[in-house]
Amino acid sequence: MYRVTTGFLGDLAFDVDISGDNPPNVLLIGVESFRYRDSRYFVGEEDPSRLFKGTDLVITPNFDRWAKRGIALQNLWTSNPTSRSLESVLFAQIPYDSAVKTGITGGREDTNLSGLPQLFSSKGYETFFSAGSSNDLDNWDTFLPSHGFDSVWDSHKITELAENHYNITPDQWKGKEYRGFRWGVHDDISFQILGDLLINKTRNQTEQISRTPLFITHYTITSHAPFNAVPTWYNKVKKPDFSALYTGEENAKLIQQYLDARYFTDMQLGKFLDRMDKEGILNNTIVVIYGDHGQAPEAKIIYTEEESMTRVPGLILAEGRLGGFAGLKIEDPAEHYDILNTLADITGLPEGGFIQNGVGRSLKRKVQFGERAVFSNVPGHKMSVVRGIHRLRYDGVTDAMFLHNVETDHWMNHDLLPELPPEEVTKWKNWRENGRRISAYYTKRWDENCLLAVECH
Repeated sequence: MYRVTTGFLGDLAFDVDISGDNPPNVLLIGVESFRYRDSRYFVGEEDPSRLFKGTDLVITPNFDRWAKRGIALQNLWTSNPTSRSLESVLFAQIPYDSAVKTGITGGREDTNLSGLPQLFSSKGYETFFSAGSSNDLDNWDTFLPSHGFDSVWDSHKITELAENHYNITPDQWKGKEYRGFRWGVHDDISFQILGDLLINKTRNQTEQISRTPLFITHYTITSHAPFNAVPTWYNKVKKPDFSALYTGEENAKLIQQYLDARYFTDMQLGKFLDRMDKEGILNNTIVVIYGDHGQAPEAKIIYTEEESMTRVPGLILAEGRLGGFAGLKIEDPAEHYDILNTLADITGLPEGGFIQNGVGRSLKRKVQFGERAVFSNVPGHKMSVVRGIHRLRYDGVTDAMFLHNVETDHWMNHDLLPELPPEEVTKWKNWRENGRRISAYYTKRWDENCLLAVECH
């Protein structure tokens, strides 16, 4: 909520070695439709919900490989879809509660906000946003440059750079090479350009007397629904046989396409990270990778598979800075809205503190497992609160609510509430009301443009 943050207290869950006179670059990578259930490393070999159907298949080998070198956010949740995720990641908020619009809709040029772009700008960072997609959805093209980003690159800019530097011709985007598709430019191209940006800027940094670090937010796009578009060259690449995961399923073709797209983006993520590692960029960059939201190609109605839609993988990479904490898994629930305060705690606050209106905490600090709750909503469908390994689903009005174990009951077949004593049910009802109140708080603050005020007038 609205406050000035002047520091962080509590025992450390992990630490990152940061020098105050040599601040690292910070890179956020939002991976389109990336689900917790896609990562073998996160699901684990025991796989209690049999998400991998008893196979030893690995869908995201590159993400999993790098996750073992960083801090894995094992129990990370989000709201759906992408614009709501963006509200939470950048500004640490519960997203605007509406089925037909988001807080970002219209560009909100006159709305005062304070989040990650403002935090890093106040510390002297240069701020970038890049994506392989167009940015006109929900008026991102207006919202982003008017809320803290110095430079915003969308599919049009990526296309221009690729044609100028990679000898790609205009006819190759939607011709037989299929380097682009209806949503924008494929991830192989956008990751290449992101890498070039980091390398070129880093070279410039070494030549500067006073170094300007970078804060970059990048979103991928190839794995966007309906998952039927990949570059032509990728069709010739040898890939694992994922048929055991979709054979016999009603939506077998769609699931196959999703898995192929997911494997493609993971391949490009791996190439990008390996390149940045080889170039020495990762030694001076904090990287946060997360699914922007999930997907459910297995379902007739995607919103019926709530855990697939809202539980995502998360990873903090800090090469050479984690010491013995490398490989740690944080199992307590977290949400996209925790990223802001986590990065503020890792990289340090500006002199005098930082004004924010966020609800998140710093994951760098320990909490007792299961005590803290996170709120993860799909406006127009269901709201939820997650504590420990339990998730309560409810709506904004009725008394109906259901409790499930997120590890053993991915498909929400077994409601645990009838088995609880009345006092425990009452506790969950209180959490439900807390979730409704905090959602209403942010909706009111967006509507009345009073996010950075003690009271709305």
